[in-house]
Amino acid sequence: MRHRSSRTVLTLAVLLAVLAGCASVPGSSDVTVLRRVGDAAEPTAPPGPARDAGPLEIVRGWVLASGSTAERHQAARGFLTPAAAGTWDDGAAPVVVNDQVDTVFSDRPGLVGEAAVRVRATALGVLTPEGAFVAGPRSVEVDVGLTEQNGQWRISSLPTGTIVRRSDLRANTRPVRAWFLDPQRASPVSDPRYLATSPSRSVPTRTLQYLLAGPSEALAGAAVSSLPVGTTLRSDVTLTPDGTAVVDLSRTGPLDEPRRREIAQQVTLTLAGIGVTRVRLLVDGEPLLVATPEVTVGDTLAGLPPEVARRPDLPVDPVVGGPGDAEVPVLVADGGRLRLLSGEPAGGPAGRGAYRAVSASSSYGGDVAVVAEDTAGVDPNATRARLLTGVGGAELAASGIEGRSLARPSWTPDGTEVWSVLDGGTVVRAVRQGPGGAVRPVAVDTSALAATGAGTTPGAPGSISGSISALRISPDGSRIALVAGGRVLVGAIARDGAGGARLGSVFSLRPESVDQVLDLGWTRTDQLVVVGNRADRPVTLVSVDGLDVESLSTTNLTPPVTAVAARPGRPLVVADQGGTWTLPLNGGSPSGGDVWQAVPGFGASTVPAYPG
Repeated sequence: MRHRSSRTVLTLAVLLAVLAGCASVPGSSDVTVLRRVGDAAEPTAPPGPARDAGPLEIVRGWVLASGSTAERHQAARGFLTPAAAGTWDDGAAPVVVNDQVDTVFSDRPGLVGEAAVRVRATALGVLTPEGAFVAGPRSVEVDVGLTEQNGQWRISSLPTGTIVRRSDLRANTRPVRAWFLDPQRASPVSDPRYLATSPSRSVPTRTLQYLLAGPSEALAGAAVSSLPVGTTLRSDVTLTPDGTAVVDLSRTGPLDEPRRREIAQQVTLTLAGIGVTRVRLLVDGEPLLVATPEVTVGDTLAGLPPEVARRPDLPVDPVVGGPGDAEVPVLVADGGRLRLLSGEPAGGPAGRGAYRAVSASSSYGGDVAVVAEDTAGVDPNATRARLLTGVGGAELAASGIEGRSLARPSWTPDGTEVWSVLDGGTVVRAVRQGPGGAVRPVAVDTSALAATGAGTTPGAPGSISGSISALRISPDGSRIALVAGGRVLVGAIARDGAGGARLGSVFSLRPESVDQVLDLGWTRTDQLVVVGNRADRPVTLVSVDGLDVESLSTTNLTPPVTAVAARPGRPLVVADQGGTWTLPLNGGSPSGGDVWQAVPGFGASTVPAYPG
């Protein structure tokens, strides 16, 4: 079962997201609750070329149709000459561009009956064959040749691959999550992918092929697979009349029992994202697990440790339900004291203001980490920040981490580590010695982060310079998100067998759009909420791969928005110049209206935090 123990609930109760010479093509991720396999219907095929359409319209139509992958881009091939349609290589990774795509006549002279059109756009990145979006903002200019045949213009020469608008990509794909494992703790780690919805009958098979391909580069070192390299599907995945998916694997080699259970976990959680609740797992026609030839989502969740099974990012069992954390408390640092969002003081000295708390966060298990500030030495204007930890409601102990400033702490999902940023330049972590026990500082390899210039003075062009002001660990513990110089950085947390941790695959998240950021949080394992100084966009949702950016309501807010608390399935809590506010989210998008509601009894400059 996925319920907290009564002791944990009690502890948390106390404690505590253009066509005249120039034509323009104008311009969310998987939710936790299970959907039926057939919920994502195949999109309607884009219209073919209009009769007597000019060169600009034909190229525009080709771009619009390129988002549809059905029958090897049959809709897009309709805009090509028969010869070009037969030779066009559409297999290269699609270049995903902003929705604003311009088509203009190129300066290249042409003969009568010929034309050249230039496509101009801003690329966001590419979609790999494994369905992963890899960010890479850049300008795109591509020349397309056209020929007039029988009075109709058609494209006769074009580059390999496709140019796909972001909105067309999202309209023709469904988000899925492939589930892998933390290399040290073997707990579930999700990897977002985009799966073409056509043909719908092969969605389960293609979803598992993403799983068999292994983790994406973005999770290098932070996720592994128990499916041996070279494992294939012996046959396509089929569905029985009662909805059970029959998965027959092959070329696995010898498998011991623990590895078989891990494979069952990966397959079941991955198929759960497309609405499959029961899986019959086979290897070369024989049951993968002899004792339980069919595995349900509930079986998988029940087989996880309680502290893992209650994670809010995991698929929901359709019978048992979700993690049951509707009453998860929000800790709010307010004027040196820790309070709950209800207005009541948090328990212990922290609630009484004994530590002059400027920020805090609790673990999922009930421990708390507090950043306490006090005067340093004889200079009354100099302050010292210390990281204190302990059981919520009790006396807290020094962690050995202190300096001029510390970012709001963030716990790993299992509650064994708490991370922060020291003096705006050094990522630090402390490891807990036992349940409710003291923590000790342990080094983090941040060389990949240093290469970006984060935490330093201005350096090479394009580097992210400036102090690191915020840090949050993802709900599955595989990623870290930071604010550096007003930009957002995302990286993987790679671990080794000796307890070491390093940051890898660090990249800047949509730097052209996401800027002036002051704080962030995780609304899902594949989505962040960022808040900051921008009056036009003070609260923004952005996918962890940088594909999607969505501004949220500004009603009642007074920018800058200085702090945010987020948790999968729970309302956002923010602080601005006018007070503390909440907005419900459902599956990572606004729900229940678009007006921020004030939290009574709280002024400006609070720092709220959900567990994590």
